Amino acid sequence: MNKLVRALGFIALCLNTVHAFADSLRVEPEWLKQNLQREDLIIIDSRTKNDYDIEHIAGAISLSHELTYQQKQQGGKIVEPDVMQKILQQRGIDNSKKIIIYDGGEMFDASRVFWALEVYGIKDAKVLNPGYQYWTEKKYPVNAELPDIQESKYVPSIDHRKIASKFATLLATNSPGKVIVDARSLNAYIGKESTAKRFGHIPSAISIPVSVNLMKVDGVPSLRSQKELADVYASLPKDKKVILYCEVGRVSSTNYLILRELGYDVANYDASWREWGNDLDLPIEKE
Repeated sequence: MNKLVRALGFIALCLNTVHAFADSLRVEPEWLKQNLQREDLIIIDSRTKNDYDIEHIAGAISLSHELTYQQKQQGGKIVEPDVMQKILQQRGIDNSKKIIIYDGGEMFDASRVFWALEVYGIKDAKVLNPGYQYWTEKKYPVNAELPDIQESKYVPSIDHRKIASKFATLLATNSPGKVIVDARSLNAYIGKESTAKRFGHIPSAISIPVSVNLMKVDGVPSLRSQKELADVYASLPKDKKVILYCEVGRVSSTNYLILRELGYDVANYDASWREWGNDLDLPIEKE
């Protein structure tokens, strides 16, 4: 009888694992709580290092979203391969592990790290949803301890399909096979506000603000369900390449996560409006 109970328990764990790592690119906090001790998991805290040092999910390592930028104040360009190699090696990250990323709850920073990992060839990364705010409200395990890390032998492998350059985005403005999506606020899109010298948006871009991906349940930020988001993006053709941008490739990473989850061929223009809006040689539109 005991053997049967153990066997059923093992099957249930396997089924639960399959559910958590199947079609969705998100993981529920309850699942993570039950699987904190798994040796094939790496939990990434994408908040600032200061926040991490105060307290974090038990066993998590720090990989702040800030480390994914070359110079965030100038634009959102992703870090160079040699820099990312050191970042991932020092944190024991490679394709032998399953990665779960979380942030404070907004999903922007976790999504940015998710996208950066995909650009650099990491195959099995997912985002915790809801994030850290929900985790702490549920009083799930947290501490300030630094976990033991065994460095990996990660070698950079760039997936160029997931990142768009300024030139590629410029070509996309006149390509029938591509769609450009502006993930900034509607006011930024129509030219009422800007963090760059110029106001407006990239020509041919359509406005799908990052806010459409998010909701709040009892005051806690969360991604909308896949079904709801499939309806939100129903008018976006799946037979076209989608290029995303925002201010510095941060909030648009959340759109990237969702579109990847929905099966789109999507890339994030990392330098985004901070680069485009400050380049006087590039065309813009206003509405």
